[in-house]
Amino acid sequence: MGECHEMPDLEPRVKVCRQPLAYGSAQLLGFAELVIGGAFVIRDIRILKVAKEGEESVFVAFPSRRWHNGGNGDGEEKKYYDVAFPITSASYREATGAIMKAFEEASAKA
Repeated sequence: MGECHEMPDLEPRVKVCRQPLAYGSAQLLGFAELVIGGAFVIRDIRILKVAKEGEESVFVAFPSRRWHNGGNGDGEEKKYYDVAFPITSASYREATGAIMKAFEEASAKA
């Protein structure tokens, strides 16, 4: 631990939703998959737009699953956990930057 590792090549592949879809309190703009080092892929990455306090922002949401805690159905808040994600802040920035760049390019072509 604590070693610095070189970031493998990242190859994002993006599919733009022609008409944004409602996704909870966000709009689903597209899907992405991220090929890492030509050997590993993460699928079901979502590109979402949310409006918060009058400002819209677009962000990348890595795959997540709902956490089942055996609740009694009393309306407790839904909880999710990520199942695949970059570990370091540098790898997060690089991965999300590559995905957003590919999304912007694909959106311009659509």
